Amino acid sequence: MCIRCAGCGARHAIPAGAGGNAIGVPDGGGYALCEDRGRGRAPRNRLPLRGPGTARPRSGEGPQRPPPRAGRTTAAPGRPGLLRDALVRVLDADDPLDQHLAVEAVAAAALVAAQCPGGRPVTSGYGPDLPVPALPADLRETAVRALDRITAESSELRELWMTSDRYLYWLHSLHLLRRVLTFPAAQPVGDSWARIDAWMQRHAPASYALLAPPADPAEVEAAQKAMGIRFPADLLESLACHNGITEWDNLVPGRPPMSVAGILAHWQMCVEIAGDDPDLAEVSDGSDEEPWWHPQWIPWAQSDGDSDVIDMREGPGQGRLGSAAHDDTGHFHDGWPSLATYLTAVADAFEYGSEVDGDVPFLTTEGTVWWDGSGTTELNGTPLTPAPRSPGQAAARRP
Repeated sequence: MCIRCAGCGARHAIPAGAGGNAIGVPDGGGYALCEDRGRGRAPRNRLPLRGPGTARPRSGEGPQRPPPRAGRTTAAPGRPGLLRDALVRVLDADDPLDQHLAVEAVAAAALVAAQCPGGRPVTSGYGPDLPVPALPADLRETAVRALDRITAESSELRELWMTSDRYLYWLHSLHLLRRVLTFPAAQPVGDSWARIDAWMQRHAPASYALLAPPADPAEVEAAQKAMGIRFPADLLESLACHNGITEWDNLVPGRPPMSVAGILAHWQMCVEIAGDDPDLAEVSDGSDEEPWWHPQWIPWAQSDGDSDVIDMREGPGQGRLGSAAHDDTGHFHDGWPSLATYLTAVADAFEYGSEVDGDVPFLTTEGTVWWDGSGTTELNGTPLTPAPRSPGQAAARRP
């Protein structure tokens, strides 16, 4: 079976039973979007495709990737317009949505997401030869709407993937891409906590009473010395607002934040357990997997032994949020780019009714906050009321 490339017009073989790539068609079909499309020349600039099977197979060989080209440092003009056109064509297309338009739009959305906080850099051999210039902020919302159209029932690409055993993987990949595109612009942590505090004081005073007072700066400094880690600025700002909570409660989505003492105790426990055990503290070279624990992780929130951590290892991911379960390895693929971004999203959810990792705030019959999936109506047999929005805030703040 062969399918024509959405960008360069070449036909790509799809081997029966082969695996799919994250954003293309199932069973290894390669796709590319190039600026020379329709101009009668070989393609130069292509949008990235993750996973195997993204290059056209040579005779008698499996899929090959071309080596990245060197010596290109100047951004080509018109690149934002190319991406916008690819996204808008999906939004303007009739049903059913053509698979080739869908693949172009996913590739465009991947390049837009790469410039967002928490976005993954484009490293594929089929990525653009030239650097992509700074893209307009409004492309994020356009990309989100295009991805929603691509995953709708009237999408040919979705129907193709549904025939593959990697359909759920593809769908989850687009979900993560969409998630990055909808991250809010991070506000100062103090401002986000002020918004959260004000909302709770007005609508859920019993929950507000569970927020601890600011942490003692001397205790914070002592914890940093004991751990050998300097806390990131957003964690320091958060602890200066609230030193965790005084007892377990579902005040924020995810796990409840810990006090300085809790952070230090949990970190010491995990470091001691991991010790020098390579199965817990190490991963193989070149692997994308995470260890069970790393001493440069700061556990800022915890529940039942599972923690939300801040990654303080050197590199572009420093400061990102992830999770470290007691019975699994660490995970960052569905985390947040920073604690500041997360707290901004929480404040937005209280004020505008938006979602945070699929959950929205509710009020219990006792007037306390409870986070659960949108559309939930009860908790242990008692009704839940959607949390009231702040006056004048009829819709979620756009990213």
